[in-house]
Parts: sequence; structure tokens; C-alpha cells
Amino acid sequence: MRQLLHSLGLMVSRLSPREQRLLAIFGGLLAVVALWSFVIAPVLGGRERIAGEIATLSEDLADLEKLARQIRSAQAGASDKPRATESEAGFSLLAFVDKAARASLRSESIAAMSPGQRALDQGRQESTVELRLSSVTLPEVVELLRSIESEEGAVYVKQFQVKKRYDDPSRFDASLVTATVTRI
Repeated sequence: MRQLLHSLGLMVSRLSPREQRLLAIFGGLLAVVALWSFVIAPVLGGRERIAGEIATLSEDLADLEKLARQIRSAQAGASDKPRATESEAGFSLLAFVDKAARASLRSESIAAMSPGQRALDQGRQESTVELRLSSVTLPEVVELLRSIESEEGAVYVKQFQVKKRYDDPSRFDASLVTATVTRI
């Protein structure tokens, strides 16, 4: 490395003063371009990206605050009477969830609806319905949950998962398991 620097110094010393000035100007310009390309431009680009993310998160926060107000008003308006712990024998959870989903969502949003049953102790049976939703908005999901929870019987949400879609940040994929307990 020392040998290379020494030979470069000898080559520069052989140049005329005019050529040495041109070489110094070219080196300075090259340093400015490298500084701009590798230091300043990435920092400025990162600031713009972060500013865009902050704007997006602020919009999401405003939407979430609106939904929180809707949930609080729904909770305040909910009746204070205790819910039943078991559904009636002729109650069909699948039909109930289907009706609630079709009233709250677009039909193309319902990806799958799978019923299930399992026996519990003391002659009781738990019926479940797994509902998978695709490309739904948060207001649609809240309306579905409200219609399920407003049922007079003992229908409850056993499991709920929501995931933001990568192609459209305003839409979500959700999985919802509702259940009810009946006497056999």
C-alpha cells in the first residue's frame, strides 16, 4: 500500500502545475459527490420516509380514536342486565353468525365459516363457528362484533385475531371464533 502511494505521489509530481490543479479540482468534486451520495442523500431520504410514516400513523390514530369513541358509546348504551350463560336448545349458532356477518359485511369479505362442537361436563355442549374474513375495514369488524355481542343468548367471542393487509393498509384480514353453550 505504501509503495502504491509513493508511486502515485511520483506520478503527480511529474505533472505540470496546471494538471496538478485540475487533478485537485477533480478530486474535490469526486469527494463532494461521494459525500452527497453516501451521507447527505440517505439522511434526507430517511427523514422524508419517517415523516411519511408519522403522517400515516397519525391518520391511523385518528381512526382508532373514532372507533374507541364508538365502542365507549356502545358500551354505555348496552343494557346492564346479566347475560344468559346457556343458549336455548333450538338455537343455531351457525345461522346466527351467518345472519350477523351478512348484515355487517360485504359477501366477498367472508372467506370461510366453519362450525364445530365439543362436549363439556355436566351434559353441556359447546358449539363454535370460526369465521375468517378477508379485506375488511375496521368499522365493518366493529359492527360485526357489536351484532354478535348484542345477542340476548349466551353467544360470546372466544377468539379474535386481526392482521393488516400488506397491499392495502386500510383493510384487514380477521379470524373470529364465536361460541355458545347448550344443554344436551
